[in-house]
Amino acid sequence: MEVSYNLRYTKSTFSNRLLIDKEGEIIIYAKGFRLKGKGANDKGELLNFSEIKEFYHRDEKIFFVTFSKEKYVLSDSGTLFDQMLIDFYKSRNEFLMDALFMKGGKLKAEFEGHFERLSKFSKPINKGRAKLRLYENSLLVIPATQDAFAINYNFVNFHEFDDMEYQLKIVMDDGVTVFFSQLGNDFEFFEEKMNTLLGGMYGAVVNGVLKEVFPEYHATTLLKLASVMKAGKSVCLKDIIKMDQELATSVDNFIFEDENLKDNFQFLRDKVDEYDLHFGIAKDETVENGFIRWFMISLVEENLVGFSILPRWESGGDSEDGDKPKVPSEMYFYRIIMEKGNPADKAADKIKEIEQALVLLKFAKDPCYMDKRELRHSPYQYAIRKMPFLRILRKSFVGKIRASEKSEWKKQFAKIAKSSKLK
Repeated sequence: MEVSYNLRYTKSTFSNRLLIDKEGEIIIYAKGFRLKGKGANDKGELLNFSEIKEFYHRDEKIFFVTFSKEKYVLSDSGTLFDQMLIDFYKSRNEFLMDALFMKGGKLKAEFEGHFERLSKFSKPINKGRAKLRLYENSLLVIPATQDAFAINYNFVNFHEFDDMEYQLKIVMDDGVTVFFSQLGNDFEFFEEKMNTLLGGMYGAVVNGVLKEVFPEYHATTLLKLASVMKAGKSVCLKDIIKMDQELATSVDNFIFEDENLKDNFQFLRDKVDEYDLHFGIAKDETVENGFIRWFMISLVEENLVGFSILPRWESGGDSEDGDKPKVPSEMYFYRIIMEKGNPADKAADKIKEIEQALVLLKFAKDPCYMDKRELRHSPYQYAIRKMPFLRILRKSFVGKIRASEKSEWKKQFAKIAKSSKLK
């Protein structure tokens, strides 16, 4: 994509000191745009969408602020403003879909309809006409002149089709509600596709993960676990016990297969009950027959939530390198952030932040804690700036443990717990 429009643009500092005021043009590319003045010698400046921190439009003007705190105003595009805005958002949204990891698997269908999004407090967020792209694991909503957003099936708490009103209602785990309507004659096909994709997600977890790991259990039992362990989301041990006591024991033993890890971790486990331990299992997409194992612990007395992703487990064999791991993977700890009250009241929010980050970023640990300077050239650079839950998670990072001896585990944890105490 490469289109251009004549306009006027200004550039100023964050303190409103004018740097540039020119008549010229904007040339829109796939991942950014160039602003240049009139004249063949004016090369202008190239801006990538990854550099834009804030962006909005009003009264036939486009406003944006870069991460380096430079402010731009694009104006005087005449009768072509609406088309320029559409082309600008088309390019920007394609960038956002990749940079914020919205696409989940292969594209299965595309529709056009109306959406309305409400916050968990039932306050309007946005609405309008949009393209609805159905992927294997996500629904992308792409308005013509608004930022695109994704509905990841793994975080859908509830969905319901109203065949009388020709409407779909989706409630997310975080309480956000989205309504879809005005699909016309495509509504029944849209309903069929959505139900197929949501149903197929559970089937993929049962057949592609849980049956491989726990072949001795009936599919009905595994389906109960799959309904909550979507794409490797963690499930608290108490909930698995409620489903099936033997299955809970099997999951526990599978996660703590390494006796050294089990022994080192026991002193933390002694501090909590079954409600505070969470286990997750996912397909490792990078290795054939590989599975990701991870666990999370909520330590409200220490104002902490921690997680660890264990060495890869392979179907029909041992963990990577052919041996049981003697040293566990790092365990990462995060402070439960709150203004007032009890950490127990906010622990669930921290657990959701960790789950969203790990599931959406395919269990990559670096963006969950690493300094942004170290991630400057990584694919997570824009995500750590713009994903609210990831920003909060990174801000709350306290430290990590990596040790092979129980005494060292206790020593390192004591330091982390001391630094996380409420002031």
